[in-house]
Amino acid sequence: MTKMILQARIQFGICIFREVAILATWCIWKHRNSIIFDGASLSLDRWRQGFMEDVRMLLHRAKPTLKLVLKYWLCNIF
Repeated sequence: MTKMILQARIQFGICIFREVAILATWCIWKHRNSIIFDGASLSLDRWRQGFMEDVRMLLHRAKPTLKLVLKYWLCNIF
């Protein structure tokens, strides 16, 4: 797992890797809150959909050189 994280960090660059990591934890937080406050059920698929949607929004402000890498990664991550 550590090797996979370090490899992703090198591939994306430190700044964009940090953004993706923050987005993943933010999506976990939002999903957790929906479970607690809205009575939603635990769903990895719902978390994944929210994460992918947030990464797509991140693409709008990413550097053009990183957009292609992020799009490819997004298509192949799950």
